[in-house]
Amino acid sequence: MAAAAPWVEAEGGLYARVSLASEEVETLQGHRADAYAAYGLTENLTLTLKAEAFAYGDAEDFNAQGWRATARRRLYQKGTFVISAEAGLLQGAAIGGRNGCETLGAEVRGGSAWTGKWRKRETYVFGEVAARFHSGCNRERYEFGIGQQATKNVWNVTQVWIERGSENAKSDKVQSEIIIRDGSVDYSLGYRNENGGRFQEESIFIALAKRF
Repeated sequence: MAAAAPWVEAEGGLYARVSLASEEVETLQGHRADAYAAYGLTENLTLTLKAEAFAYGDAEDFNAQGWRATARRRLYQKGTFVISAEAGLLQGAAIGGRNGCETLGAEVRGGSAWTGKWRKRETYVFGEVAARFHSGCNRERYEFGIGQQATKNVWNVTQVWIERGSENAKSDKVQSEIIIRDGSVDYSLGYRNENGGRFQEESIFIALAKRF
């Protein structure tokens, strides 16, 4: 079911996802769009690319864009337990959330994941630690998630992001979504809440993903 970090894609496999969100930050109304792709270059190495942008209507000072490109390598696997490492480049405040770093920077991350049955249901869990380095702006990011099959074609997924660092970086974000799987295509509807200390952001999003 899972198709993102810390997992790698099968060699020659491609996973693509697009998402649209309606957001509210204090009194501002806005929209966010993002696109993500992961390609299995080899059985142990996956290349990823993500682009993201958000806009708040007349409040153009809050608009932002960003991109990230990485290589993810599987370091260890035993059964359905996997450990991986990832590194790459990123630029633009949108990639880091509401208070992301704007300049070109580097990202490194490591994580582990497990898939199997829990309480007689297909389940996956994962955790990651990431660091982002920009000129005068750094971030530490902790990510956790759990997904569980509710029915044959429906999954419930919850993720948590905790971010700290320089330049007003404090951010605690929780996201829950329902995913409907139809063969190689996933349809998602979700809710996201981010508490950034100086702001509170809520959003409802839809997403479409496909495996090739």
